[in-house]
Amino acid sequence: MLMAQAAGIAPKTVNYVPFDGGGELLASILGDKVGFGVSGLGEYRDQIEAGELRLLAVTGPKRVPGLDAPTLREAGLDTEFTNWRGIVAPPGISDAERDKLTGLIRELHASKQWKESMKKNGWDDAFLAGEPFGDFLDEQDRRVATVLKELGL
Repeated sequence: MLMAQAAGIAPKTVNYVPFDGGGELLASILGDKVGFGVSGLGEYRDQIEAGELRLLAVTGPKRVPGLDAPTLREAGLDTEFTNWRGIVAPPGISDAERDKLTGLIRELHASKQWKESMKKNGWDDAFLAGEPFGDFLDEQDRRVATVLKELGL
C-alpha cells in the first residue's frame, strides 16, 4: 500500500492478495495469477538469476550489489520499506533480564558467523537494540496506522 500511495494510487483500489509465504507467492507470479509480488530477495534470487523473474526495483534505501535494479526512489516512488525481524520479550521481564538478553543479542550481532550470514544472504545491517529499536517500532506503528486509516480499517 505504501507503493500505491507513493504512485498516487488510492490504496482502496489496490487488489491486495495475501499469501502465507514466499513459495505460494512465487508460484502465483510464475503462474501469472498475480501481476507482481513483493518479498525478500532470498525468496526470488534463484529465479531472478535464472531469468525466470525480472527484478523491477529494490524497496530498501540502497541498491543490491550485483543486481541491476533501481531503488523505489530512483524509480520515482518516494517511499522505502524493508523486511525486518525483531527479537522481543514479555513486558514483565526485569531490567537485569532485559539487559542480559540485549547483551547476548549484541554479541551475536558482532560475531563472525553473523557477518558471514549477512553477506551470504545480501542482508543490510540495520541492527537496533533497546530504546532505538523501541523508537523504530513506534514509527512503524504510526506508518501502518496511517495506511490502515486510509483503508478504513
